[in-house]
Amino acid sequence: MTFKTKTQTRPALPFRRLRAASIAADCVALGIGLSCSFIVRIVGDVPVGEILLLPILPILLILHGRRVVRPGMTNIAVLMGLWLIGQVLSDVLRGTQQNDWMRGDARIIFFAIDIVCLMVLLTGNERRKTIFIAAYAIGSLLAVRFQPMLGVESDPWKFGYSMGTIMIAVLISSFFYRYRLYVAAAILLVAMMGVNLYENYRSPVLDLLVAAALVLPIVPERIGRLRLLPRVGTAGRVAVLAALALSAGAMALGLVRLATSTGIIGQEAQEKNQQQSQLKAGILLGGRPEILVSSRAVIDSPILGHGSYAKDLKYTEMLSDIQVENGIQTDLEDQEDSKGMIPAHSHLMSTWVQAGILGAIFWAYILWIVFKGIMRVATLRPPNAPLYAWMLVGFSWDILFSPFGNTARMQEALMLVIILDLEDSWQAVLKVAQQMIRNRVVRRPSTRVAFQPR
Repeated sequence: MTFKTKTQTRPALPFRRLRAASIAADCVALGIGLSCSFIVRIVGDVPVGEILLLPILPILLILHGRRVVRPGMTNIAVLMGLWLIGQVLSDVLRGTQQNDWMRGDARIIFFAIDIVCLMVLLTGNERRKTIFIAAYAIGSLLAVRFQPMLGVESDPWKFGYSMGTIMIAVLISSFFYRYRLYVAAAILLVAMMGVNLYENYRSPVLDLLVAAALVLPIVPERIGRLRLLPRVGTAGRVAVLAALALSAGAMALGLVRLATSTGIIGQEAQEKNQQQSQLKAGILLGGRPEILVSSRAVIDSPILGHGSYAKDLKYTEMLSDIQVENGIQTDLEDQEDSKGMIPAHSHLMSTWVQAGILGAIFWAYILWIVFKGIMRVATLRPPNAPLYAWMLVGFSWDILFSPFGNTARMQEALMLVIILDLEDSWQAVLKVAQQMIRNRVVRRPSTRVAFQPR
């Protein structure tokens, strides 16, 4: 039994038939997406897009507030509330400086506002999601030109042009995917992998390769009557998808090693990869030694956090010792900019360090639903499957290995909307399947043989 699956959306209308309210909402999505990558300083750094949401929030809640009340949102809201409580308690008991605790609390509150607004604005509307994502990509490229972030001069691809360029390329790939032009979709993904490999930006190579392995029809469902893949919704199907993801991850690591050994990348990148690959912890932790330090900080205080933007020279010195012992290059400018803040290059670990166990529970739950979302994309294969798979695989990486930055909040709020929409689509598919099974049972002819007299 097979099902034609797609994400649940409201009926698409030609542009001329769109209502004025719908066009206005599209314009809001466009404006917010374009402005997300531009920053203004209010106590801390705040994206312009989040400031624009503040006056819009009451209007959205009055018009369509019911969209926030949906399956899955309750857990997110409760756990985010506990995260905020954990942060406040940690700041009060640790005596955190006023400026730092205001920034720490504001980070959580703005993230909640982002989720609520995008939930109202984008739920079930694939056209508007596409507008927002395209605007976000263009805005990130414009920000590189007009408001470049730290690190752009030293590595313009990684800290500048990569996000917007990859997002646009994967969005175009999704356009080809929608019309089953899988070769064209694959070529764009492979091209982006090649660019990132050449620039030695390794995590997008992993994200793109895993996304391609999960959504492209590499293994056909069946050949004739012979089924090659387990049925949708079975444990066997999940196992196959997990194996594909792990194989793609291993292949990404192999590609990085191949690029390093053949000299495709620059001399400095070669030396960096060779140093990290020779470490006992391997290339992964060689690139993220901060996780070892943040783990030590968590062990020292597993329940109560160290406070918002917690500073302790003991842990920064520990990071320096690890880098020196393993021959990892130390960026003195980064150490000066950190101002003694406890190193934690991870959503999960930095939140655990600063807000305690309550913050860690929130991100552990988000990581779980992200994994579920990846499985839903790989199973349902909606029209934007390459884009959604790439974004969600990247989100899982960021939760484990990237800091929770201010410009990432809006993008991650969008991904939570996508995950909940995918879950709604999955539940709809299950209902259809169950109804088909019930109908088949009801309509099944009787197997008893009627008595026929001679």
